[in-house]
Amino acid sequence: MKREELIKESKEWVEERIISEDQREQLLERYPARQHKPLLLTFAAIFIGLGFLTFIASNWSVISDIFRMAIIIGSLLAFYVAGEQTYKKHSKRLGESLMLIALMIFGAGIFLTGQMYHFTSFSALPFFIWSIAAFSLFLLCKETPFFIAAAILTTVGQVYSGVTFGDFHIWTGLLFILGLGWFTARGQRTDYSVWFGAGYLIQSLVFVLSSGYPYYWLINLILFLYLFDDAAAGKGKLRVLKTFSVISVFLILVFQVFFLGEGFVEVQTESSFYFFIVWAVFFVGAVVRSAMSSTNYYWIDLLLFLPVFRFDFADGLSLGILFVYSLLWLTSGYQQSVARWVNKGTAALLATTFIAYFQLAWDFMNRSLFFFIGGILLFALSFFLERKRRQVSKGEVTP
Repeated sequence: MKREELIKESKEWVEERIISEDQREQLLERYPARQHKPLLLTFAAIFIGLGFLTFIASNWSVISDIFRMAIIIGSLLAFYVAGEQTYKKHSKRLGESLMLIALMIFGAGIFLTGQMYHFTSFSALPFFIWSIAAFSLFLLCKETPFFIAAAILTTVGQVYSGVTFGDFHIWTGLLFILGLGWFTARGQRTDYSVWFGAGYLIQSLVFVLSSGYPYYWLINLILFLYLFDDAAAGKGKLRVLKTFSVISVFLILVFQVFFLGEGFVEVQTESSFYFFIVWAVFFVGAVVRSAMSSTNYYWIDLLLFLPVFRFDFADGLSLGILFVYSLLWLTSGYQQSVARWVNKGTAALLATTFIAYFQLAWDFMNRSLFFFIGGILLFALSFFLERKRRQVSKGEVTP
């Protein structure tokens, strides 16, 4: 219930002597008024900062090096000091915006200084230094925008390193894992988990591709994220990292369905021995954690992490795992009358059915007929599953 509705309803409750005035005040204290964030001031500060940077960039070539450095350092200090004072004495939101502008100027200053003195970096070192500045601001203020800035900068720097130099920058990775990962686990906040999970998956992909490891090493990295969720998600909180992990490994199985059986991907096996050692440690830990959980059905997710790439018919096994996974969540949801599990199984089954139909019928069926029949099948399956889901939501399905 919103605070406005509670104020109105509780006043009537007091008049009807359902609750006392003291009880009404206690209820209202549980629903504090939301503070309206000065978004206009925030965007005004950002646009002023961007306008300042654009003006400097357009006139950069006619300014001497000494004045260039003076402009960079002076504007950096001005925005930071103004932001810190505003943050402490007036508006936190506006102060954060000013310090974010200072962070932008700091990053631009790194690249402009390198350009002035002809310094060329053959790594993601500039992004690493920039990320340290963002992380330091987060340590000082403990505000979400600085956490997001650090997550974005470390991830962008890692992508830049992988695309430009074909290398994974280890120090940026350590800053992300040890620094942001620590506060993600300690804070147990959903917004931290979202940004950390997204950044982790992107950096994992960069690590595997740039280091020359076979694609299946992603399974271990994703399984680690799945286990990390137990530390990062608070009790009763949304399991963001587990959701990211399940979706990611689901996509890996889809990748195997389409490519392993066609010979497009030559699976490298020279490092598979070490892969299986790491996988066994993580998988046993996940099984033990699942057995200790109050909900014993989450072992179903672990089916997706089974490594089947070593088999000659890995594409068929991958498709079979997807079907088994979907049906197990559906049947468990029906038996336990849990609508969330039914929704999960329904989405997975629809996706798997479409993948199987596409894989089996695309090569030999007329294209128009392919889409027409596929649409009818998906429509019929969706209608049946939606009917069952509504029955579960209404409690009409008996275990």
